Order: sequence, then C-alpha cells, then structure tokens
Amino acid sequence: MTSTPISPDTTPLPTIDLTVESDWIDLYGHMNAAKYVYVFDHYGYRLFDHFGIGEAYTHDTGAGVYTLEIHTTYRQELLAGEALSLRLRLLDADDKRLSVLMELFRRRDGLLAATMEQLSIHVDLNTRKVKPFPDDVRDALAGAVGMHRPVPLPERFAPRLTMARPAR
Repeated sequence: MTSTPISPDTTPLPTIDLTVESDWIDLYGHMNAAKYVYVFDHYGYRLFDHFGIGEAYTHDTGAGVYTLEIHTTYRQELLAGEALSLRLRLLDADDKRLSVLMELFRRRDGLLAATMEQLSIHVDLNTRKVKPFPDDVRDALAGAVGMHRPVPLPERFAPRLTMARPAR
C-alpha cells in the first residue's frame, strides 16, 4: 500500500511518541494486529487528557468514556524498535457521545501505518449508566471538534461510524 507522508508534528492534534516493543511482534516478524488496537486504546486514552476527559477526569468525577464501536485499518507494516507517533482528532461530540480518529505514523518516513475510528459514550462509573458530559466538558469537546475539522483527514479515509441515532 502507498501513502503520502504526513508530519504529525505540524498539526494542532495532540500527539504522543512511542516505540514498537519486541513483545508486540508476532510470528510473521511484524506488529500483531491486536497490538495496534492495544496502542490505540492504551496510548490514545492518554491523549484524552488534552480534552479534559482522561485519567484525572475519571478520578475526580467518577465518570469516564466507554468505547462502543471501533473500526481499524492497517496500512503499513511495523517492525520491532520502530519509532511511532500517535495522534488523536475529535471528529464529533454531543451531550453524551464522542467520535474520534486515531492515526499511527511511522516516524522514520512519516507514513500513516494504521487508523482507528472510535465511537464512545460518557458513563457514570458508580451507576454504570450513560450520562451527559458536564457543560464545560461538552463545550470544550465541541470547541476541539471545531479546531480539528480543518486538519485534512488521511488519504482514503471514509468515516464508518456515525453518531446519528437509528430510526425506531
């Protein structure tokens, strides 16, 4: 697969750098598909701190963001020791839901290695029920969606998840 190199350092999107660990490698000598999802989940969650809904928010409020659905694409092979950048963009948000796209880049050539589109809901961890975001968080998320919208989406990316409510 071919892809246009992108510098993750030139956008307003929050980014974290990491390295492919040797225990992420499978029988074929490259990063295992399940480890891509691990990276998106484990490191992507850290990027939620940029929007006020990360670990500190969960500890302070007893609320958090649950994943409802994901769609992952694999574009470039990743090998042990490769330097990566993971960035997160907010695609959409409403009073209870959040749609994000995470992009994983190989730093050596700037190629997009994988994406994960994620649809999540805001949950009260005590009641285990969906609840609205606090007004200030909802407003901050809406502002971030507006800031991220002008950043070009990855080549060949077509959203697969929707926040539209199904007709009853």
